[in-house]
Amino acid sequence: MKKIFITGERGVGKSTLLKKIIKNVDCSIGGFIQEKKFIGESKRFKVNSLYNLEESYTIGVYDAKKRELHSDMNMFNIISQDILLKSLDNRELIVLDELGFMEEKAPLFKETVFKILNSDKAVIGVLKECDGNFVQKIAKREDVQVFKIDENNRGLMEYKILQMLQNNNVRLKEKFMVES
Repeated sequence: MKKIFITGERGVGKSTLLKKIIKNVDCSIGGFIQEKKFIGESKRFKVNSLYNLEESYTIGVYDAKKRELHSDMNMFNIISQDILLKSLDNRELIVLDELGFMEEKAPLFKETVFKILNSDKAVIGVLKECDGNFVQKIAKREDVQVFKIDENNRGLMEYKILQMLQNNNVRLKEKFMVES
């Protein structure tokens, strides 16, 4: 089973495309969606659970004035336990939005992600374009298909990725069933 990841330049619409895709899926969904909020001179990175929609965790804050990113590595451990492992045990599709450089220093989180990738679960996610070892290790796996999106192809990618999910036995909402 292919694991699907979307990548592309910052601001091109990777997470927006991912959200459109998962709205068309008709199975149990786990994992998380990342949200970025601007608060004055800082940007807050928050993870919203898809396993339990009431849970969210702040994983980092970027201070634009100081040009510093402060990550909370303990939150990655909590996300591993409260979202990812529970999703692995109880959900059909696992969403990983967005994996990048912040996770480099979170060994339990990375271990959990690879446990998910080594499972027979369907996975769809977003990979940040970066040179980090963690992201590169995921992208180079034989069971991973990475779709690079840009402003010209992102509209076509939704259909292509939905078709691939369906080929991986992920049920789609009836009006979005695609012909193989």
